[in-house]
Amino acid sequence: MFYWMNVAGYPAGITLPGGLVSAGLAVMLAFAVASDLRARRVSNRLNLAILIVGAAIASLIHGMGGGARSVLSGLAVALVIWFPMFALRLMGAGDVKLMAACGAWLGWQGVVIASLATGVFGGVLGIVWLLRSHGAMSALHTMATAVRSPWVMKLRPYEARERVPYALAIAGGVCVAWLATGGLSLQVVHP
Repeated sequence: MFYWMNVAGYPAGITLPGGLVSAGLAVMLAFAVASDLRARRVSNRLNLAILIVGAAIASLIHGMGGGARSVLSGLAVALVIWFPMFALRLMGAGDVKLMAACGAWLGWQGVVIASLATGVFGGVLGIVWLLRSHGAMSALHTMATAVRSPWVMKLRPYEARERVPYALAIAGGVCVAWLATGGLSLQVVHP
């Protein structure tokens, strides 16, 4: 089912299907997840494409000024929340860039929602990944060590294949935020 919206800045009668826009975001997130599952990285080209398309959609919905504010606020909040985790080597740069690019689609409020939802999805994903790759006893020991002394966790070098494909959690969080902020029923702010 498509929800229709008028495109800001275009003559009356030209519309853009909100469901199609949502499908476009979902497809790009699926490519990011597939890339992360396959190679444990999300390419800069894909992140740039997500950013550019998100900025174009924001400009169509909110007009040039409102779109620029939405995109820049989404980018800024995403970087403020996610860059420290990269700086502490808790996640890769591709994951941070993916959330920042999705900030162009979500705006700052959506990034906050996406970050919270991603944390929940990431926690579940991390536990499942740990159990799958190391077994129950080793996973319990690792979780106990992480709670008691988290700084020790970064001392052990990890193979690339052992890393959690966090784009999966980010995609889940972004989808939750997209739905929570009305992504399926897009509205025009400026007629």
